[in-house]
Amino acid sequence: MAKTQRERDDEARKAKLDRIEEQVENGSLTIRTMSEEERQRWARKREEKATELTPAEQRKAASAERRRSRRAARAAEG
Repeated sequence: MAKTQRERDDEARKAKLDRIEEQVENGSLTIRTMSEEERQRWARKREEKATELTPAEQRKAASAERRRSRRAARAAEG
C-alpha cells in the first residue's frame, strides 16, 4: 500500500533527527543553548520582520512562536 504524504514526511523527519543524533554522538555536531543576549537579538529581528509580513505569514509566525514557547516550557520542566 502506498504511504500518505504525512507518513513520508514523518519518516523524513525521523531520518533527519536520527542523523543529528549520530552527529552529536560522534562529536561532529554540538548543540548549545542560546545566551540571553542571542535570544533578545533574535526576538528583535522577529519583531522587526513581523511588520513586513502578510496576514498568512503573520499566522505562521505566531504558530512558530507558540511552538518555541511550548518547547521552552518543556525544556524548563525536564
